[in-house]
Amino acid sequence: MTNKTIRYAVSVAVLALCVPLLRADMMKDSPVKFPDKGALPSKNPPDVKTQRETPEKDYSIFGTPERSLAQIAKIRGEMVKGTFTPPPPDWQWLPRTRKALTGGGDLHILAFGDSIVADTMRSAWVAKLAEAYPQAKIRGTVYVRGGGGCQHYKDEGRIQKNIVPRQPDLVFIGGISQRDVDAIRDCIRQLRAGLPNVEILLASGAFGSNADPRIAAELAKAHHSGSAPYGAALKQLAAAEHCAYLDMTTPWAEYLNSTQVHPHSFYRDRVHANECGEQILAQILMAFFKLSAP
Repeated sequence: MTNKTIRYAVSVAVLALCVPLLRADMMKDSPVKFPDKGALPSKNPPDVKTQRETPEKDYSIFGTPERSLAQIAKIRGEMVKGTFTPPPPDWQWLPRTRKALTGGGDLHILAFGDSIVADTMRSAWVAKLAEAYPQAKIRGTVYVRGGGGCQHYKDEGRIQKNIVPRQPDLVFIGGISQRDVDAIRDCIRQLRAGLPNVEILLASGAFGSNADPRIAAELAKAHHSGSAPYGAALKQLAAAEHCAYLDMTTPWAEYLNSTQVHPHSFYRDRVHANECGEQILAQILMAFFKLSAP
C-alpha cells in the first residue's frame, strides 16, 4: 500500500467520524440542483456521430468513440483536477489485447451492461487508447440497457444474437446493475462458447447510487462497489474464469475526494456522471491499460 493510499484512507475515515449524519445523503450539502425529472443538460454533447441500432425494446447498440480527441481535451481542460492511485495492471488473461496494442493489429472492444457502462464508453476512452497505441486499429461497440446486468443478457439468446456475430476481441463487463456473480459467470461461458479466443475484463461500479464516496464505510455498503463483498466475489470470479479484473470504485472515489469539491460536481443527475465525471472513468481505464515493460 502506498503512502498516498494510506493518507487517503485516513482522511476518509476521519471524515466519516466527523460527519456521518450530514453526508449519509449527498443532497443535504449538495451545491447542485438537479431537475425533478431528467438530467442537467450537457455542456459538451458528443461531437462524433456513430451508428445506432435497436436490437429489441429497451436495448441499444452503438459505436464508440462518440467524442473527438479535441472535445476530450476541452472537457478535461474545464474539469476540476484530481488524482488517484493507478489500478494495478492485470495482463495475465489479456495477452492478445496486449499484443495488438504493442505490435499492431485489430482490436475490437465490446462493452455491455447498463447506463453506467454507456457513460463509461461515451467518455471516448477508446479514442485515447487509440491515441496511446497508434500502431493498433482499435474500434468499439456498446450494447446496453437501463438497469441491464448479466441477469438480462444471459437470457433469450442475447449474447449469441448480438455479441458473438460482432466478433469482439475484448469484452468489458461492468456497471452497477449486476445482481450476482452467477449470472456474470453464465455470460462469460456463453461468450467463450461462441468466441473461444475472446478476452474479458470484469469491472466494479462507479457512480450510480446515493452512497457517498467521501465515506469509505458507506461506499463499501454499495452493492456494486469494489470495496464491498461484491468486489471480492467479482475478483474471485475473474481469477476462476481467467478474466482480467479492474476495481473502478477505489480510484474513482480517490479522484473525487482529492478534488475537495462536492461529488455532485461530476454528476448530471443523482445517479449518472456528467461529461467531466465520464472523464474520470476514462482516466482510470487508461491507467489500467498503461503498459509496463515486459
